[in-house]
Amino acid sequence: MSKNIVLCGFMGSGKTTVGRLLAKRLLAGFIDLDEAIEQQEERSIPTIFAEEGEDYFRSLEHAVLGKALRGELPAGLLTPRAFTVLAAGGGTFMREDNVALLREDGAIVIYLSTDFGVCYERIRESNRPIVMRSTREELHALYEKRHKIYADICTTQMYNHASPNAVVENIISVISPFSIQKL
Repeated sequence: MSKNIVLCGFMGSGKTTVGRLLAKRLLAGFIDLDEAIEQQEERSIPTIFAEEGEDYFRSLEHAVLGKALRGELPAGLLTPRAFTVLAAGGGTFMREDNVALLREDGAIVIYLSTDFGVCYERIRESNRPIVMRSTREELHALYEKRHKIYADICTTQMYNHASPNAVVENIISVISPFSIQKL
């Protein structure tokens, strides 16, 4: 059995882009947690928030995260699944039960640390429920709060200030494919 690689970070930090490239380079499966939730529910996250509320969404997120870590969700595969690269939602690890799932799995957690200004420019015109109802200042405060949690739970922190391919190369240089295998 192999360890999963989980990418965490603020909205707009590049988790999905880097995750897809990393999975391709490592010949691994890839799951974007938000996309998996949307596929399961057959509706968008903004719709889920509007119709059911954030608590319902967070419960779904917990259930889908557990399935993803256990290999119970289909991942886009290039080879038979050895492990999965998972891009978690920005708020996933604000819940302790989700952090517990990570620890139980023994996943390698990589925090893609990206400056708030870069994240904000990427998300400011998105339809993300939290972005739509928050000011720039409120989002910056949320970024600061989440930064502390991401830094606490991660195996390694990777500054995401280069091209996605360069970030992938940096991740691979820090976490060699041999360290992914459980002994």
